[in-house]
Amino acid sequence: MTAFATPFDWILGIILILSSLGVILVKKPVQASLSFMLTLLTLAALYLQLSADFIAVMQVLVYAGAILVLFMFVIILFQDAHQQIALYKTRSTPFLLLVAALSFLSLLALVGNRLLSIHKSADLPEGFGTAEALGKSLYIDFFFPFEAVVLLFLVAIIGAVYIGKKNKIKGNGKL
Repeated sequence: MTAFATPFDWILGIILILSSLGVILVKKPVQASLSFMLTLLTLAALYLQLSADFIAVMQVLVYAGAILVLFMFVIILFQDAHQQIALYKTRSTPFLLLVAALSFLSLLALVGNRLLSIHKSADLPEGFGTAEALGKSLYIDFFFPFEAVVLLFLVAIIGAVYIGKKNKIKGNGKL
């Protein structure tokens, strides 16, 4: 494997950056979700370039499949929310926005510096990064946090359905 990026890597990188900007800059939530799907699929293609086939497949199945469907469910459930949010004025001052931007950039520089200073170690255990090692780590070593996150997602879905039905009852008097 070479240390230099191929033209295909550059194309994927440009698509990834543009689709990520589309998630942030597009006004309509459904179009932002489609841009998010393109971002996730491009990221899976980059994982394939790194020979991480399992992570690429999981990226498509879990994120582009399940999480994106959940996003679309929430968008459809709260389709009038973005119009109601537009009625409120923003309360951010330029000073606070500048502080947030500088904090983000300094944190990005700090993380980038730490990543560049990390040396690759050849002392990795046998089977590191395989599906078997990942499954052992997920279901044996970190079983409780994994199940806690699943429970958190379940509570969030139930809460979204409850809030959505409550607003429909108030809106037109019947379900």
